[in-house]
Amino acid sequence: MDLHQQIDIVWVLVCTIFVLFMQAGFCCLESGLSRSKNSIHVAIKNVVDVCVVGILFWIFGFGLMFGTTTGGLIGTSHFPYLNPGTDNFLSAFFLFQLMLCVTAATIASGASAERMRFTAYVILAVVLGGLIYPVFGHWAWTSHFAGKAPGWLESLGFKDFSGSTVVHSIGAWAALASIVIIGPRLGRFDKTQSKRKFKGHNLTLATTGVFILWIGWFGFNGGSEFGFTSHVPQILINTFIASAFGATTLLIWQFYQRKQIEIENILNGLLAGLVASSASCDVISPISAAVIGVIAAIVMESGVWLLERCQLDDTIGVIPVHGFAGVWGTLAVAIFVPAEFLTHSRFEQFLIQLLGCVVCFVWCFSFCWVTLRTVSKYVRLRATSEEEEMGLNMADHGTSTEMYDLLNSMERHIQGDSSPIEDLDEHSDVGLIAQQYNRVSEKRDQALNELQSRTNNLELVRTELEKKTSELEVKAERLKKANEDAEAASRAKSEFLANMSHEIRTPMTAVLGYTDLLIEESWGRPGSLKLLDVIKRNGNYLLELINDILDLSKIESGNLTVETIQFSLMEKMKEIQSLMNIRAEHQEIRFKLTFNGKIPERIQSDPTRLKQILINLIGNAIKFTPDGGKVSVETSFLESESGKPMLQFKIQDTGIGMTQEQMRNLYQPFVQADSSTTRKFGGTGLGLAISKRLSEMLGGDLVCDSVPEQGTVFTLTISTGEMESMSFHDDPMAALKAIQVGSRDNFSADGSAQQKPKGTCSVLLAEDGVDNQRLISTLLKKEGAKVMLAENGDIAYRCAMNAREQGNPFDVILMDMSMPVLDGYGATRKLREQGYNLPIVALTAHAMSSDRQKCLDAGCDDYTTKPVNRNKLREIVETYQSLIPEEEVVETVG
Repeated sequence: MDLHQQIDIVWVLVCTIFVLFMQAGFCCLESGLSRSKNSIHVAIKNVVDVCVVGILFWIFGFGLMFGTTTGGLIGTSHFPYLNPGTDNFLSAFFLFQLMLCVTAATIASGASAERMRFTAYVILAVVLGGLIYPVFGHWAWTSHFAGKAPGWLESLGFKDFSGSTVVHSIGAWAALASIVIIGPRLGRFDKTQSKRKFKGHNLTLATTGVFILWIGWFGFNGGSEFGFTSHVPQILINTFIASAFGATTLLIWQFYQRKQIEIENILNGLLAGLVASSASCDVISPISAAVIGVIAAIVMESGVWLLERCQLDDTIGVIPVHGFAGVWGTLAVAIFVPAEFLTHSRFEQFLIQLLGCVVCFVWCFSFCWVTLRTVSKYVRLRATSEEEEMGLNMADHGTSTEMYDLLNSMERHIQGDSSPIEDLDEHSDVGLIAQQYNRVSEKRDQALNELQSRTNNLELVRTELEKKTSELEVKAERLKKANEDAEAASRAKSEFLANMSHEIRTPMTAVLGYTDLLIEESWGRPGSLKLLDVIKRNGNYLLELINDILDLSKIESGNLTVETIQFSLMEKMKEIQSLMNIRAEHQEIRFKLTFNGKIPERIQSDPTRLKQILINLIGNAIKFTPDGGKVSVETSFLESESGKPMLQFKIQDTGIGMTQEQMRNLYQPFVQADSSTTRKFGGTGLGLAISKRLSEMLGGDLVCDSVPEQGTVFTLTISTGEMESMSFHDDPMAALKAIQVGSRDNFSADGSAQQKPKGTCSVLLAEDGVDNQRLISTLLKKEGAKVMLAENGDIAYRCAMNAREQGNPFDVILMDMSMPVLDGYGATRKLREQGYNLPIVALTAHAMSSDRQKCLDAGCDDYTTKPVNRNKLREIVETYQSLIPEEEVVETVG
């Protein structure tokens, strides 16, 4: 034996060791990509298939593959392989081919990992390594054994240098048959075809396995040359380039498609390049190897998508990597191998390569599928659901890891066993976790005991609470009854106040009305005017008292509402100034309005209630200030810390002042400083109580600061609304002076008309009180109105309808709402039901805010209260007067 032959034998033996080393790579890869509860099962399978398949290949596999051919279909010699010792190269060749057969069997195990029972896999490995692989290898590789005639497929020109199809696709199609039969792992897919990806327990181990496979592949492809020839370096270069381009392609693909890099895809892209290059790495150029690697990675990724669409669960990607990429590498022979190495045209070669791939798939898939289906009738292929959840480490081999033992102990704790975990190595990572878990469990038990103790105490407390709750329910029932009684009393109080207001206002109409008439007809007699003025002043005081009582009642019951409208602040201040100047001049007191800083032109608030508060405060200041004193009102704009704009009014006087004791009850209803104050200055003590509550309803407050014998300062604040659209006066005092106050009274001081209306207003006055009939009709006649009287609602209804039928309807009906026979509400509704659409004005002594709405709901167009306001009557006459004057007629219908 010459040196060259010896070197070839050594090279083949070294490559054989490299291929055997690939088993370590497969073991690391499959174990790392599987979950930890199946890792030992994967390792045992790798060891067993090497041993079992190796023995079968020695006994009859090598003979079937490389024995003397019978029609190119099957070998018939070398059963078992026995070397007489004369051909050392033949022994090296046998060992190398045995490793390739073992590799094919190992490939098949990865796809069905985590749910295929160990017994079923051994059966699959026996069939694959003992029959399927050797027979197809005979068809494609028989001539590799020197002096042997080629198999039928090889004789057609089929080329597969180191097994893209013969080794890798064989293993992939066997794996495909197994996963079709046993189905996906539990939870991998659901009915909506959405997928759940299971992560391998150790990706670092899987990556180490790929590096080992990468090293072993140099022996896999390099050893297929069967000698250390000049082609070996180029074979190794092409092997590396294809794998590197495959991994890089998947790296770029993930970066642009997903923006996240997953190591599993990169590893499979590398392996796909290795698989695809195996068919032609002996003769192609490095550039062709790079293209083959790129396309192999794309084909592999497409294969992963196709399997998921079909809900086929390939645990580590065996079928896309070894099956689809193996087919691509086999077909690439016809595309990239130089023409001088082909015995046919490229198209014919492509058809031959395609035929080899199809034959491989049909032979391997169908044989494995039939075998597994037959075996499944006698042997259970798949683990049960409980075994799969437990893991095949325990289910098939009764072995476990420290982590599994820890999880089992935790599960026992869930079931109620609280004993500490003691069987784990305290110096391992899992043992340290167990120690900390024991500490947590101890703390938990202490907490549970404490919780139980507290629960017992709470049970005692609960019993006591139930007893007290029963007592509280009895008290609550009593409180409910008391609340109902209080609500009934509140309603009775409101009804009483409303009736009281009505009963007082009705006679006051006559008192004040006739007093005004007497003042007009007194012809300037001083004595009479003085007495009449006393009657009028006291009558107005009585009305003010009634109004204050009603306001306070509505505030306390929560029925008083305030408006929020936009109005001119300066116009309102000018109106208050004109009213207060008269009172101040009467007592010879200096009264002054001032402004501090910028003042808004318009604010959002209730102008009526603001005027009521200011008149009350300024009136009090004037009342309690001696003659010759001073009263001032300073207005300023504030911005609070919360950003809410406010308006401030400081009403300051030089009056008698108050002590701290007197100020304690300042805002209590019906309370004044002391009895002497009441005797000297009069008043009911309601004004400040109402003003305080109204200021709060306007979003502000009212506070007081007083010094006895020096004076008092009341500070009123109200909200002004949002500042966004607010504009300000540059000179507030000039703006105030520019406002002209016009008299709304068209009459002179003596009551004579300055200007008569242009037309005559016909009025139907429905009023049951004789005194008020005479008074109101007299006042209406003084305004030039034509008046007809009706003493109840029924008569008013008939009069209005008759007048309309005769074609001479009344311009307006003044309807008293409280009358006998038929009240004003009923009469108004009846008229409206008959289609009467002329004006009806409610005239009533009920002055509550709800009374106005009640009148409008009945069908009235307007509302006015008693005592009658002469200006209001004049406004009614001017509003509803006819355009054609008529002679005055007064008629009473009874």
